[in-house]
Amino acid sequence: MYNMLNCGGTMVILPRYSAEATLDMLEQERITILAGGPTMFVGMLGHFSIAGRDFSQLRYTLSGGSALPEDTLRRWYAATGAPVLEGFGQTETHGAVSFNPLDGVQKPASVGIATADADIEIVDAIDGVTVLAPGATGEIRLRGPQIMAGYRRRPAETAATLREGWLYTSDVGHIDSDGYLFVSDRKKDMVIVSGFNVYPRAVEEVLYQHPEVAEAAVVGVPDEYQGESLRAFIVLRPGSNEDPDAIKHYCREHLAPYKIPRRISFVPVLPKTTVGKIDKRRLRDGS
Repeated sequence: MYNMLNCGGTMVILPRYSAEATLDMLEQERITILAGGPTMFVGMLGHFSIAGRDFSQLRYTLSGGSALPEDTLRRWYAATGAPVLEGFGQTETHGAVSFNPLDGVQKPASVGIATADADIEIVDAIDGVTVLAPGATGEIRLRGPQIMAGYRRRPAETAATLREGWLYTSDVGHIDSDGYLFVSDRKKDMVIVSGFNVYPRAVEEVLYQHPEVAEAAVVGVPDEYQGESLRAFIVLRPGSNEDPDAIKHYCREHLAPYKIPRRISFVPVLPKTTVGKIDKRRLRDGS
């Protein structure tokens, strides 16, 4: 909204998202910039009419809210010719603190480089202090004038999140040698399988590359033998067959054994939060 006001542009708002209505809007209103989340892009890519749509006016798309699978990014670009620019931010940062540059290098699976007024560091996830070298994975912490002052009437949560002027995000990731930030997952979503740390997003990225998978979510569930194991919830593309053995075989070709989901559940839809994110808590609670 702020970008549209700043540039004097026209904002077109749908009362409720649907893939068909959004595709119609893009054509009819000659939209030049589309902002959305992964669920939106997956839905439109799965719509039967996308191949016949005119995207010639679309300059680029913005994705946020949750991680966009790399396969979805590539498929969207192939279908529309418009690059997807991912960014990173939280409610506590009042907007994005990193973004892939429009007129620079755009790295798939990255949420870009720090904005001009933001400092981003990767620190040891245990001690929260040791700053890690480029390429090393740890907790993402942020500093800048856009960081919140604290949580209203929650001093304990504020003290845990804001330390020495830094906002500790509880997100895990790394920064490469070019300064591009990559987000692996949420700390709370990490699953310990037979002593190995597994970040579900890495498994989901592989599942999204399967030609019959439309959406996927991976969560950790209690396991008497391994402590925890992985369960994958999958929405198939139209016309696909429910074959858990085929999915597991595909995973064995692309993942270490401890990262292969022990259970595969096919579902018609994945539960979403009010802002369109896949609701993994509901998946875990219902497992």
